[in-house]
Amino acid sequence: MLQLFANALIAGSLAALIAGGLALVYGTLGVFNLALGQMVLVGGYATWWLYQIAGLSLVISIFGGLAAGALVSWLAFEVFIRPFYKLHRFLPLVTTIALSMMLDGCILLAFGERPKGILPGAKQMMEVAGARISVEQLIMITITVLGLVCFAHVLHATAIGRRIRAVVQHDHAAMSLGIPALTLHRIVFILSGVLAACGGIYMGIDTTLTPTIAFSITIKAYAAIIAGGKGNFWGAIFCAYLIALLEQLLVGVHWFGTFYVPAGYQQTVALLFIIVLLVVKPSGLFTSTSRTA
Repeated sequence: MLQLFANALIAGSLAALIAGGLALVYGTLGVFNLALGQMVLVGGYATWWLYQIAGLSLVISIFGGLAAGALVSWLAFEVFIRPFYKLHRFLPLVTTIALSMMLDGCILLAFGERPKGILPGAKQMMEVAGARISVEQLIMITITVLGLVCFAHVLHATAIGRRIRAVVQHDHAAMSLGIPALTLHRIVFILSGVLAACGGIYMGIDTTLTPTIAFSITIKAYAAIIAGGKGNFWGAIFCAYLIALLEQLLVGVHWFGTFYVPAGYQQTVALLFIIVLLVVKPSGLFTSTSRTA
């Protein structure tokens, strides 16, 4: 059982990075980015290429992957989001679907179908409280938690965080007070791309990257932010870990002492979870409430 919790912590840390960025974008801009899964792959594949092909050090390759995620996010905002999101909130759904299809084709052409790992080969395993976990996974979980703590500090205890929260609460009122809402929208969207790239690097180090995984990543991220309450950053993170735990329990528990659920059904957990939750509590577990900046 402890191993299932450890696996959920590993998978949940990956999902939390992605869902947190998506929730921040929705809370600030009011739009959904359906190319999120592809941005995850951009960061992961860029890091893989810099480390495995270009021969750069792992640290430099990781920063390169983050830079690639930031660059693609900036281009996506300027071309596929900025001209449309003020006209109608649903227009970016169409434009980001187009972007996701374009990125799918580019990734497939550039890197092929075969899975690729940033750190291929056997991982150095260790035992923590009876659960086996690799050193790389432990480091990535620690970095994820520290990163979320630092982000919480920026969001709630700094001037830029107060401005972001003011724009989330009411962007027109924030603009009347001299807060550059468009600039903050751009910064938040780029930040979400960096968080997505972090998730791709996490995935490439932990397992492997494949071009076909983008859709399932996007679905899980959306399930987390809808369950957490649309636009609720911390609700999305909590639900990302919760969905990961439910996935592990579904396939890891010996149900009724007679059978195990096949691993292929693990991908259905996020969809079933969100369907049940929408029936029981359509507003999400943690409905966003207004707060002063």
